[in-house]
Amino acid sequence: MLLTLALLLGACGRGGSQASDGGPGTIRGRVLLGPTCPVEQVSSPCAPRPMPHVLVRVVDANGSVLADATSDDTGRFDLAVEAGSYLLTASIDEDPGRSVEPTRVQVTAGSVVRANVLVDSGIR
Repeated sequence: MLLTLALLLGACGRGGSQASDGGPGTIRGRVLLGPTCPVEQVSSPCAPRPMPHVLVRVVDANGSVLADATSDDTGRFDLAVEAGSYLLTASIDEDPGRSVEPTRVQVTAGSVVRANVLVDSGIR
């Protein structure tokens, strides 16, 4: 997971920006765990489930954590950050079988960006 984050941060550093456009914006989303069934079929979908009490982080192109929040009982979180391009990730150290795919977000001043953090359950 750390290697993936480092590679994504390197790519983000080339094209990302942290320049402020005049104020903060909000990142709003949920932490979701999936897949939740060993075999998912079109006729029997297996929706991801919310993950409560997970630390969500906003990371800039230099790898600095700019903001963090803990998901609530329904997996929801809100983060206020200055306008710019960031990676959204989560800390799930308690289970080595799980992994997080960081999500790139573009925040605009005064707006709400919706972005979920997807945690791979490791079920195959």
